[in-house]
Formats: sequence, structure tokens, C-alpha cells
Amino acid sequence: MDVKELLYSEIDQLGVDFIKTKIKDNILNSEVIIKQIFEKCAKSRGSRNLSPSDYISLAEALLHYLLAITITPSQRKININKIEVSILVPGARGLKNGGDKVLIIQFLKGDKVEYEHTVSDLLKIQPTLDNIWLVSYCPVVTPFPLRNFVINSASIGTKELTQPFSQLMIQINDFLDRINYCGFRII
Repeated sequence: MDVKELLYSEIDQLGVDFIKTKIKDNILNSEVIIKQIFEKCAKSRGSRNLSPSDYISLAEALLHYLLAITITPSQRKININKIEVSILVPGARGLKNGGDKVLIIQFLKGDKVEYEHTVSDLLKIQPTLDNIWLVSYCPVVTPFPLRNFVINSASIGTKELTQPFSQLMIQINDFLDRINYCGFRII
């Protein structure tokens, strides 16, 4: 069973309506839902542990799913000036106006050299450092102060800009509130 099949199997067991209702009732519930789904996916693999790469793929697929069911405005897997961006919230249109109201969420796959190159590329299209968020298995160190959402929360430590991946939906919602996004969304 590949990671996406595993994810959707666990989502089905938890219940699509249950997930939607819990998150719609209170965005803070997304943290518990994310933790629960990750835990169930890890347990269902048994002795075949998920690799860090598997966890990144799982996190990306789960975030795509949560953005879709909450009707959160976003664009996924988009190329801008030949740079592949994992997710834009609310969308690419705002980048033309300086990027203050556009959030880039980038899932880091690969080694340090690769993610440093990725960060350098992202800075070419999003000059606002606060609006580039990285998702990684363990905390990453970059030459710039960027937010980092970490899947392996045991490795976070006390880094100021590092948060657990399970809080990402809450932070996306806060970002949309901060920029006074007035388009349609259910959270």
C-alpha cells in the first residue's frame, strides 16, 4: 500500500464527515485530527516504518485533503517562473502585488543542498520572508529566518520559528484572517 492509499484508508476509517464537522466547528480541532491520522498511518504500517520521505509525502497529501474539504483558497503544485511551489494560499495572483498577502508552503524533500537551493528560488518569487513556510521531517536551518513546520515534533526543541506540522491548518487560518481574506471558505 502506498502512502496516499494508506492516508485515504485512515481518513475513511476516521470518517470524512467526522473530520469536516470537527474542523468546521473549530479550526483548533485540526491539530488533533492531523496527529490522529499520522499516528494511525504509522501504526498501520506495523514493522515497516514510514521513512522521513514517506512522512513528507503523507503530510503533503493530508494538507491537500484538508485544504480541499475546508474549501481553503489555495493553489497546489504550481510552477512560477520555472520554480515549483508546493502550495500557495490564497493564490498566485497576489504575488504580482509584492506578495504580502500570499503564503508559500513548501514541502522539503531531499538533502540540505537541495532545500537551500529551493529556499533561494522561493525568495525570487516571494520577497516577504514571513510568508514562506517550510514543511520538513526534522527542523531545518536556513540562512533566512523562515517558519518551519516539523513532522517529527520530538525534534523541535526550542527554536523560535519551528512549530509542529499538526498546527499548520491553524496557522493558515490565522494568516487568512490577518490579511482580511474575504473570499469563500468554511473555516
